[in-house]
Amino acid sequence: MKRVLKWAGFGLAGLVVFVLFAVAGAFAASELMIRWPASDTAELKLASAAAGSVERGRRIAKLNGCHDCHGERLEGRLFHDEMPILRAWGPNLTLAAAEQSDAELDRSIRHGVAPGGRRLWVMPSFALSQLSDQEAADLIAYVRSFPVAGEPQPRIQVGHLGRLGLLLGKFRSEAAMLAKSGPPVLPDYGPQHAQGRQVAELCVECHGADLKGMELLKAPDLTMAASYDPADFARLLHEGVAAGDRKLDGLMGAVAQSRFSALSETEIQALHAYLKARAEHEIAAAQ
Repeated sequence: MKRVLKWAGFGLAGLVVFVLFAVAGAFAASELMIRWPASDTAELKLASAAAGSVERGRRIAKLNGCHDCHGERLEGRLFHDEMPILRAWGPNLTLAAAEQSDAELDRSIRHGVAPGGRRLWVMPSFALSQLSDQEAADLIAYVRSFPVAGEPQPRIQVGHLGRLGLLLGKFRSEAAMLAKSGPPVLPDYGPQHAQGRQVAELCVECHGADLKGMELLKAPDLTMAASYDPADFARLLHEGVAAGDRKLDGLMGAVAQSRFSALSETEIQALHAYLKARAEHEIAAAQ
């Protein structure tokens, strides 16, 4: 019996050592994936000093939620705290603008790559990659309009569940997503829907490149938007109130008030028409 217990003890110790090595190996592998530098990317082609750039950039920043993550004065803030998955801070953009060139800022915004090749995580570069050169220039001009202030923010912290998702391919850097599929391109349903298609690019961040929803964010397929009448759809986007007077408390409710309240009635009508055309196309394809 003593010999059996002795060998059982050796086996248990070996198992513990194996598990410790496996955990350490997984941590090292995930850390390497987080820190591995990205390849070179294209640079901003247009200067940011065009007339009206700051005002145009202010609207781009509002519609794309820059202040949601980086704060009212772009000095950065903790915007996501969900450990053991992820804790993320929006960097202090006033410091970044003081230290970086337009080309470096553009690499971060549209390509998900910080100076030195560091990959960015939870920065919506995949969605922002749709910005034109002029729009990117206007956004950079707006960022530069803020005085340098505040302190540097911590870098992203990934918990053990987040690292597991990373190793399983469920959590990828913005640079990796762009390298795999390129900037998202929404379907073209004709010139009459050109404006609506452009506005729909704002929906990609939460609803995915195909607008079919993202389970992680509990964002639905936007085919459901076709069921809204124009007045209810406008209320949804401007106030975050869904059909049946349901006040949305989640992400859509916040986004409607902080971002989409800047959309004009014409833009909302165009988006609604585009989403209806998309729904009709999806139904026809299914039949």
